[in-house]
Amino acid sequence: MAEIAFIAPYEDLAHIARQVSLELGLDLSIHVARVEEGANLARDLARNGCQVIVSRGVTAWLIQQAVDLPVVDVPIGGYDILRAYYQAKQFGGPIGIADVPDVIQGLESLETILGDTFLKYTLKNQDDDIRRGIMALKEAGAEVIIGKIAMAREARNFGLNSVIITSGKETVYQALKEAQRVLQVRQQEKRRAEQFKAILDFAYDGIIALDEEGRITVFNPVAEKLSGWRAEDAIGRPVTEVIPAAQCHILLQTGRPELGELLDIGNTRVVANRVPIIVDGRTVGVVTTFQNISSLQSLEHKVRRRLAGRGHVAKYTFADILGESPSLKESVRLAREYAAVQSTVLIHGETGSGKEMFAHAIHLAGPRQNGPFVAVNCAALPENLLESELFGYAEGAFTGARKGGKPGLFELAHEGTIFLDEIGEMSPRLQARVLRVLEEGEIMRLGDDRIIPVNVRVIAATHRNLAQMVKEQAFREDLYYRINVLNLEIPPLRERGADVLLLAEHFLQEFCRQLQRPAGNLTPEAARELLQYQWPGNIRELRNCMERLALRCHGTTISAAEVRQALGLVTVPEPEVPGEGAAGEGRIKRLAGQVSTLERGLIKRVLAEAGGNKAEAARRLGVSRTTLWRKLKEENKIDKAGKA
Repeated sequence: MAEIAFIAPYEDLAHIARQVSLELGLDLSIHVARVEEGANLARDLARNGCQVIVSRGVTAWLIQQAVDLPVVDVPIGGYDILRAYYQAKQFGGPIGIADVPDVIQGLESLETILGDTFLKYTLKNQDDDIRRGIMALKEAGAEVIIGKIAMAREARNFGLNSVIITSGKETVYQALKEAQRVLQVRQQEKRRAEQFKAILDFAYDGIIALDEEGRITVFNPVAEKLSGWRAEDAIGRPVTEVIPAAQCHILLQTGRPELGELLDIGNTRVVANRVPIIVDGRTVGVVTTFQNISSLQSLEHKVRRRLAGRGHVAKYTFADILGESPSLKESVRLAREYAAVQSTVLIHGETGSGKEMFAHAIHLAGPRQNGPFVAVNCAALPENLLESELFGYAEGAFTGARKGGKPGLFELAHEGTIFLDEIGEMSPRLQARVLRVLEEGEIMRLGDDRIIPVNVRVIAATHRNLAQMVKEQAFREDLYYRINVLNLEIPPLRERGADVLLLAEHFLQEFCRQLQRPAGNLTPEAARELLQYQWPGNIRELRNCMERLALRCHGTTISAAEVRQALGLVTVPEPEVPGEGAAGEGRIKRLAGQVSTLERGLIKRVLAEAGGNKAEAARRLGVSRTTLWRKLKEENKIDKAGKA
């Protein structure tokens, strides 16, 4: 469907329009229809996507009344009147013309050029009484009437000769160029309107605009949500009826902007910014924006998190928790139930049993899954450092404090979850501060006096008996009952039966893939060793054991001896047989020397594979960095002694 339509009252005009449209390269829809027929056709064209209509005379005027589209009227030009004048002169006698003021006023210059005068009658508009105008011209002595189709037809009814003023190519060209310009402007305005609508509809702020009488002219969806009013009901009403608390109309008198005002709209507290619209020194309207305070707090939190750049996200789901034992399945079942609510959870389990993995899974399965997940080990940091990590600090709070201060982990966990691992190791003073966060939902940074509201779910974990610690006054009783709302017990690995083998196989394959080695198979004896071992370090210890096996074993099977070696289980030397004396003692020394040689070789190989990174080598060997450092120091002494 062409966006510009030409509705010609007569065929000759349509023919000219076709010629001009070809010259202009214009996509033009051309139709022939007069007066009411033309108006009805225009309605159909508007429904089908037409944007601008071009027509002439009374037909153009009726179309303007029928459709809400721009209508370009083909003008009557001087050449058009001149052609009609010479045709009318063939009939002789005075020439009369009845038309709207724009046409009549332009005749004076033409009369001067022609040296002749017209009998003129001015119609107020295209709908004025044409019959009365023709009658007045006849009474004035006119014998020939020139004019548009309606005027010429009425003249013939009075027995007068008539000549239709037809539009020539020049005026049609002028009208179509104007239609192109109008279409371009309309498209630009439509784009601006759509942009404006998108801004209003998708802005986070409620937006209300008033006219100079205090009536609402703009009311966006957020304003609807805040006020409870629909836009179609609010627009056109005085703002005092819709949102009396907004006080927007006051600016119509004062003309002074008011920024950062706190208001209650319904049950929502908002921050309002009211700005007058001033044109030529006169206030002609007001624009007011509202921001939900809770949304502002949420946005502030997102900014804080982005600036902190810590990437606090949960990584493990319930699908990552492997095991088929009834005790583990019961723990997973309870954890899934706890995930659906917001209550505080206390997870109890031995070191390395997977407490943090359960905390990750609870967070990701709950309503806060899109929020941050912040984990902190309360046993890993000294008290002062842990306090600044949890609560943050203001600029200048202490020597070395970062410029601008630093947000704490409770702030970074806003709208999400904070996992307090080994909470039983927290000092009584910090326990009191954590209790306040849980009870009041607010924190205060070190060295600051500003209260910051936070909304966090707390998941705590410990391997200690907190109830006994409460009795011994080593843990605050009020905090214990505050965190022990939902209790989750993680079974130790030694009580999970065949889960040991399931996890061992999983870890072994994982490390062999990393090393690009084929995964070995556990012999029945090796599996028995794993099942009989008590696993004091639980899953963490099992994982370390499988990493050592993946590094040490290059065969297709893993024997019981290799498992025992990876677990650090050294066979106790047999008691010395009477009579053997020094020989038995010599065998023990030789065995110790062999073990020491194997140990040094293993350390060198793992260090090489870790690229010299001692922390990574210690992790792979399952020892602390201090132990590794001591072993390397001893080895260095041996090397120096050998060279000497």
